[in-house]
Amino acid sequence: MAPVQSFIRAEVKRGKFPSPKGAEVFTAYAIASSKMLIPEMENAARLTLDHPMTFEILGEGLRLFEGWALRDLANFRKRCRDNLVSCFVSFLNPEQPPFGVWTQCTQDSYKLSYSTYGTTGYSPSWLTELFQKHLNEVYDAFSKPLLSPRRIRREYSSALRRHISSYRCVSCTKVHALKGAQFCKDLEDRLAQALSEVCTPFVVVFLKIKIRLYLGTFGSDLTSAGY
Repeated sequence: MAPVQSFIRAEVKRGKFPSPKGAEVFTAYAIASSKMLIPEMENAARLTLDHPMTFEILGEGLRLFEGWALRDLANFRKRCRDNLVSCFVSFLNPEQPPFGVWTQCTQDSYKLSYSTYGTTGYSPSWLTELFQKHLNEVYDAFSKPLLSPRRIRREYSSALRRHISSYRCVSCTKVHALKGAQFCKDLEDRLAQALSEVCTPFVVVFLKIKIRLYLGTFGSDLTSAGY
């Protein structure tokens, strides 16, 4: 079955099969975990981050979960949340890159108390408010989807349009035109890295399986050797 499994996995990577949608991602994770399909478990676990993880969403699919698999998925989600929280906290600190591109905007000339200044960077208040909003939301990691790095560009664009429409801010318009694309990419990369740094628990599961198989094969030899 190994060649068949490899062929199917290659076809999945090429997009030959549709990805699970909605609550199906939790079902896919549950089935993969019950069969110890480690790559499929990891892929499905990351897809679940785009959806709330509640009893209503899991529904009847909850019956497919083994206890350890549900616990590991919840812990994985918590660690992703913690990394995103740290990332957004860093975004609220203009001392850190990539905030050196911004200059004081029209809105902050009227509301200086709402803007964030630093010796090496500056974050306009409309951008600070966007990050604070997502920081508040990401704490609730189970009743809402976790923020996808791809979504931050749309959120940024919407917040910028509202700001320019309200204040006709020439400064932020100019910065966006010259450096907005790179700034958004830097935000996406930072968020994506924050999520990718979270090790899934399924590697540990795989290692336990390999150790168990090894001991099953060579256990008698190890025992006789005094281990």
